[in-house]
Amino acid sequence: MRPLLLAALLALPLPALAETRDERVAVASEYVELALQGFDMAAMIETMYQPILQQVAAGGATLTEAQVAQIRQLYLDTFTEPLAKLMRDQAGIMADMMTLAEITALRDFYATPEGRSVMAKLPQLTAAQQPGMMALINDKMTGLMPQVLAIVNGEAPPAPTAQP
Repeated sequence: MRPLLLAALLALPLPALAETRDERVAVASEYVELALQGFDMAAMIETMYQPILQQVAAGGATLTEAQVAQIRQLYLDTFTEPLAKLMRDQAGIMADMMTLAEITALRDFYATPEGRSVMAKLPQLTAAQQPGMMALINDKMTGLMPQVLAIVNGEAPPAPTAQP
């Protein structure tokens, strides 16, 4: 029995033997706090309601600055704290997915001026990609949904239709 246990331990990667989950969580928590310091939460939340404002405008309605400000505040009040908690919760997820060396490298990068700059720009990156992502999803959903429904209903999926 002992040789089998020894063989099992030797088969584990060295980092798994040298580090604990608690160590990974601790470093991941440091990374998350660094990320939150430089992260523009309001800018990220603003990307969430922009498609709604665009739909309203496309429908011909004009919102006043006061209405837009109310929508903004509603989203900030609704999402700021839960998103910060969600981001803090990622420390445990990171500890389960990454090695201590990987988490340490992320933490160390985001502690640099370049890392802080990257983190500050992520909401703008998301906002810039969002219209293309929405267009892609809208373009593909018409042909995709009948196929998904056929699979769910246990039917043969219909042949894909040609996309313009």
